[in-house]
Amino acid sequence: MPTLVSWNCNMAFRRKRDLLSKYDPDVLVVQECECPDTVGEWEPFADWRWIGEREHQGLAVFSADGTLSTPGVTRHGGLLTLPVVTETGPDVLAVWAKNDETTREHRYIGQVSRAVADYEAFLDGETAVLGDFNWNREFDDSPKYPLHDDLAGVIERLRAHDIHSSYHRTRDCAFGDEPEPTLYMQKKRDRPYHIDYVFLPRATFASDVTVTVGAYDDWIDASDHVPLVVEW
Repeated sequence: MPTLVSWNCNMAFRRKRDLLSKYDPDVLVVQECECPDTVGEWEPFADWRWIGEREHQGLAVFSADGTLSTPGVTRHGGLLTLPVVTETGPDVLAVWAKNDETTREHRYIGQVSRAVADYEAFLDGETAVLGDFNWNREFDDSPKYPLHDDLAGVIERLRAHDIHSSYHRTRDCAFGDEPEPTLYMQKKRDRPYHIDYVFLPRATFASDVTVTVGAYDDWIDASDHVPLVVEW
């Protein structure tokens, strides 16, 4: 049963990775992760790929079994976007949507939209799109600045490739109505948002897909985000 995990670890992942061992992930996407090539011991991970502007805070994809390859990396689609081909799990387009200090319309969800467009050919395979989008559907209604696109637009772009949100299909809820947050702003329980996603190809849902969202009390000491875990 393949298992995908996405988690914004709030830095220093090398000190927190054992927290994820109970999920036994085949492919793990980690935002705010230090560069594994320069710091830390990473066994039992078999391989990883990393991209970042700061050595201590980037986007990483780890494989538990088998090697990874990157078919081409560009920053055009976002500050941190990483397409990765795997041997044992699905290929992934990993995302960490961030603020953009130079191009306001490409902030946050605007980056995700650009990433989906730039890697359109990569999405024609059996590809999962996952990560910290830093955006919820409710934000579409009142953006503080003009954006290249919104979450509704990204959802439609992915649907055009027959790729769908695992959480929303299994919970049968609308975007913006998620009962389980993935972020607690400033680690406050009363500031919850669902901003992390795992989108999967439609064919995946022919099997039994299980989505687990980490609980506040279990994860808040480690990060302001909780992990999103998908098995099928």
